[in-house]
Amino acid sequence: MKKLSLNEIKKIELDLLKKFDVYCKENGIRYFLSNGTLLGAVKYEGFIPWDDDIDVLVPREDYDRFISLFPDDDRYRLFAFERKGQYRFPFAKLCDMTTRKEEENVDNGVVLGLDIDIFPLDAWNTDPEKAKREVKCIQREMFYLSLSKLRKPDSKNPVKRAAKGIVMAYCKTVGSARWIRSILKESIRAEQKDSAYVGCKSWCIYGEREIIPAEAFADAVEVTFEGAKFPAPVGYDTYLRSLYGDYEKDPPMDQQRSHHTYTAYRK
Repeated sequence: MKKLSLNEIKKIELDLLKKFDVYCKENGIRYFLSNGTLLGAVKYEGFIPWDDDIDVLVPREDYDRFISLFPDDDRYRLFAFERKGQYRFPFAKLCDMTTRKEEENVDNGVVLGLDIDIFPLDAWNTDPEKAKREVKCIQREMFYLSLSKLRKPDSKNPVKRAAKGIVMAYCKTVGSARWIRSILKESIRAEQKDSAYVGCKSWCIYGEREIIPAEAFADAVEVTFEGAKFPAPVGYDTYLRSLYGDYEKDPPMDQQRSHHTYTAYRK
């Protein structure tokens, strides 16, 4: 297999986004560019120069329709826990299976190709303090899930490595599926459907900053990403400021790097 360069990775991921966009438009599925992808569209009209992934948010009702309807073929495959229980994420990935993505110390349960991350957009509790408690609960389950997927403890300190190994053993015994079901149970609450706050509950890596006023996602506007038009939340400025603060400023040079640690190959 041929190892892929950053530019080759970006080209494949952009093609995946375009396929996803066409399918969503043909089937009436709403979605929004999100996270660093939206930040890149707003600031650079494309990828953040040092970034290497694509993220979208899909309102839960549309997300459920998408993962039930999307047809896999020899090249494109949709992974979601609801479709394939061995898959170890509480959100979906659309993969190009002519490629392979390898992470050295992580077992995701399935072989993945280069992908775009498809996150469900869920409602938080309308009470901000209760929403913050939801964040802490979900992040705890995310931590246990991450330990259940590690092949070996990754702490450099021998004492911390031994302690982590004990907790890992417990998390693996319980199984990744247990933690994913718990995250999904916390994320999908029918009584919160009309909440004043929404966000990426099932993978809230930004913590309380993921609690976004619902009006930010009340409608969509088009933004340019790598020469094509894609939907963004109408309140994208509110969303980006919540996640990144003063997002118009570039981070220091030593922080301008990808936070992912994978190697990608093409068959």
